[in-house]
Amino acid sequence: MKKRVLIVASGGLDKSGVPTVMMTIVRALREDFTFDILLGTGAEGYFEPEFRQYGGQIFRRPKRRFRLGPLNTLADFFRPVAMFFATRRLLRRNGPYDAVHCHNEFDMAGSLAAAASVGVPVRVGHVHKTWGNRGGPLTRLYRGYCRRLIQACATARLACSQQAGEAFYKKAGGFRVVKNPYDERRFCPDPAGTVGDGGIRLVQVGYFCDNKNQRFTLEVFRVLSGVRQDARLSFVGDASNRYGEALRAQIREARLEDRVTLLPPDADIPALLKRSTLLLLPSKAEGFGMALVEAQAVGLPCYASDAVPPEANLGGVRFLPLSDGPDVWARTILEERRFTQIIRCDCSAFSTGRFADAIRAAYRSSDSSQPTDRS
Repeated sequence: MKKRVLIVASGGLDKSGVPTVMMTIVRALREDFTFDILLGTGAEGYFEPEFRQYGGQIFRRPKRRFRLGPLNTLADFFRPVAMFFATRRLLRRNGPYDAVHCHNEFDMAGSLAAAASVGVPVRVGHVHKTWGNRGGPLTRLYRGYCRRLIQACATARLACSQQAGEAFYKKAGGFRVVKNPYDERRFCPDPAGTVGDGGIRLVQVGYFCDNKNQRFTLEVFRVLSGVRQDARLSFVGDASNRYGEALRAQIREARLEDRVTLLPPDADIPALLKRSTLLLLPSKAEGFGMALVEAQAVGLPCYASDAVPPEANLGGVRFLPLSDGPDVWARTILEERRFTQIIRCDCSAFSTGRFADAIRAAYRSSDSSQPTDRS
């Protein structure tokens, strides 16, 4: 009989980074495990039909949002408490489960505590982003409490990079770095050994938000396109939010509508990368930066901010500080002329097989004291 795993997510199963990682787990391990999932949104996600095909149930515990900002802040502080009761209720009604695998950031403290309270033997915390020290005394107190609870309740603590693990767990005990996988079948070099179709073709892939910093990319492109009339830029992601609206307004103001394209999250990203010549990732903070590995696997040189963990560099990434500004980024791109190159990188460390083996090992874990993996 298959073992049962409950995945707990902070958001939904939309086509973005963390949901893609969760779906990789489900696809790779579905022969040995049956997966259910608890989502933090009421909206239908891109991957939900596929998830159901594998026999799993989808449960929801949406975040409550209020018109008044202070109420949302207060709700966020009590979210781990709400997740404790929601997770415990689900585990009691639909259990028993052999493992709970949490991807819901600091809210995982409540979910892991709930799993411990009902005797789930394997309790995995998994972090996918970096966390700075911003916030007042109450925020620091809240995060410190969550970390202590995670230390007490998790049998395995995972992070997508050394930087993400150190930023999130801090003194909450050791953690293991499990490198996010990429799809080797889809992201591979063109058999003809070429990238691009002439000219400079920039691309950025990711959810439209201030952290991913698409507006900075647009400013880099604005400077660059003033020198190279053959330059084009493509964005891929969900732009149906305020940030996406602001980016569209910025494109119109710069009169770049005929040279900048916004593509939906379900665009054929491997094909787009093979038509491009450079990928940009000027994130303000980043847990890992999987788009860089996918681009390098295709053969694309990359430019990224120095806030991106260095583990994503397989030999094709050039890191630049955001403080240098768009002018320096554009000038560096033009001077280095890496857009004429095809790179060859060994991406085997990010294979789906290695990732699946690491998750299997976490699901066998029952000892919460772990050494930090420095690999």
